[in-house]
Amino acid sequence: MRTLLAAPLTAGWIEIRGEEAHHGRTVLRLAQGDQVRLADGAGQAASGVVAQVARDRLMVHCADPQPVADPPAIHLTIAAAAPKGDRLADLVRMLSELGVGRYIPLLTERGERDQVNAERLDRIAREALKQSRRGRLLAIDPPRQLAELGGALVVCDPAGAPARPGPMSEITVVIGPEGGLTAAELAGLSARGAMAVRLGGNILRIETAAAAAAAVWGTAWEARHHV
Repeated sequence: MRTLLAAPLTAGWIEIRGEEAHHGRTVLRLAQGDQVRLADGAGQAASGVVAQVARDRLMVHCADPQPVADPPAIHLTIAAAAPKGDRLADLVRMLSELGVGRYIPLLTERGERDQVNAERLDRIAREALKQSRRGRLLAIDPPRQLAELGGALVVCDPAGAPARPGPMSEITVVIGPEGGLTAAELAGLSARGAMAVRLGGNILRIETAAAAAAAVWGTAWEARHHV
């Protein structure tokens, strides 16, 4: 079992309540003496031993926390129009598993979704953190307009050049809605210095493009980092 706790994680006795305790007691059927893995979503993790299982809590003795190395993709922000239905959950889950640092739901002219369930997305990101054993929780921002994006920008556009990630740096990859960004939106991004790239010869769904961008930049940076 991997349990996500509030930061900072510290050595010693830890009381676990709420959903994490319920899951450990009723789903995993943890018992005294079982080993657990604890994380705080802020880059620290530790092993622990269950000392007590009560109806509404677990008591765990935690060893000294250790830092979990961030993958290169932690420097990547994906700003993508939120797809409809459960596809948004898939997008958040994949970005978390791939180690992306931040997701921004993007508000665009052709977008079909301007609100997101922040609590549900946070829960999905937390579950993905535990499953993938990453150390730092995916940050999820409130929906933003294109004009609110800052820093170095890369926009996914079928008319762009093939994606060739440069050295590792803080960048934001912009992914439009179904039907793409409008000509005016693309022109506005270009005027702000955004580089237009394509991820392949086919038209991709939003969540597929987001995962592809995360994999392309993350693996390229990893290769450079380990040279």
